[in-house]
Amino acid sequence: MINILAVDDEDDVAALYKVFFKKEQKKELVKLHCVKSGKECIDFLNSSEGEDVHIVLCDINMPEMDGFEVLTRIRQTMESVKVFMISAYDNDEYLDKAISLGSERYFTKPVDFNLLKDTIQEFYPEYKAS
Repeated sequence: MINILAVDDEDDVAALYKVFFKKEQKKELVKLHCVKSGKECIDFLNSSEGEDVHIVLCDINMPEMDGFEVLTRIRQTMESVKVFMISAYDNDEYLDKAISLGSERYFTKPVDFNLLKDTIQEFYPEYKAS
């Protein structure tokens, strides 16, 4: 089972992830957790439940702690966690910064969910999305 943590301050985005991964959750291919802030993300990853997270889907523009700071903190202590940065801004500056800080992938909103599934399967071949 692949454990995914989605981080976004917008409730509707969490709802989209829940719908998107619904079949995979029923088949026990994915366990999805959603949090609303960078602080909640770091707290979750440092908890016993967060020890098994494989992928973080992290929005960039959030209040208090942006996605770049979240990515930096994850890279400092959790090198095995894959981080996919997500932003409404499709620009080279954000892409370059995300990659330079250690993000595996960069997606723009609205997220192309088929591409996201393909990317997850690229890292985890056992993930057979429907």
